[in-house]
Amino acid sequence: MLGLDPAPTQFDLRFQLFGIPVRIHPWFWIVAVLLGNLRGTPVELLIWVAVVFVSILVHELGHALAMRRYGQRPRIVLYAFGGYATAQPEYYSWAGSTTASATRLSAQQQIHVLLAGPGAGFLLACVVLVAIKLCGGDVGFARDFPIFWRFRLPVGNPRDYWLLYMTVFQLLYVNVWWGLINLLPVWPLDGGQIARVVCLLVDPWRGLGVSLIISTCVGAGIAVWALLQQEIFLAVLFGMLAWSSYQMMVPGMRG
Repeated sequence: MLGLDPAPTQFDLRFQLFGIPVRIHPWFWIVAVLLGNLRGTPVELLIWVAVVFVSILVHELGHALAMRRYGQRPRIVLYAFGGYATAQPEYYSWAGSTTASATRLSAQQQIHVLLAGPGAGFLLACVVLVAIKLCGGDVGFARDFPIFWRFRLPVGNPRDYWLLYMTVFQLLYVNVWWGLINLLPVWPLDGGQIARVVCLLVDPWRGLGVSLIISTCVGAGIAVWALLQQEIFLAVLFGMLAWSSYQMMVPGMRG
């Protein structure tokens, strides 16, 4: 949902989906590979990259379709650690243009657009679970954390169908677990942006600072928890997000 474009390259992949322009920066593929299991087979790594691509594209498509519902012309960019959906450049016109003001979203509309991304991922996860059930498999809940679901495919021994089981597991993991993480009130995650909108509604003068304080505290808390759980990547990620939020605080709220 952020509007800072990575510089175009000759290796960008461009296409349209439901009439919405999509640009994929090469760093998206590089980071997706680095997040995968580099010790696995090439096929397993390829499946992981495909799952990440489909899942993040569905997420951003949820944002984009909600934006279009409210009269904006969205575009999608996938890069580095994820992507964003934003209005096309003509919506950032300056004086003399009424397009930008005509399509400016209300607070409620902004929240709807922000929720539509994780919601699209949750919907994809539900589709996968329903498909398993309709095909004769089994789905249910488990008490384990963070994997609180279980499933059995109607194809026999998981050892004989390892790649299929792995694909389904990764689809559920990315769309459920990443979706829940994305709803945390940490900037610039969707949850952090929702917190900003809500805080500004409650207090237009101090709302932004309050949202950054929330983002800093929650981000730091998640980083410490992840470190205790030996989830190094998650700890580094949220540590960086917490520090970024702290740096953005207005000087009067730091002391």
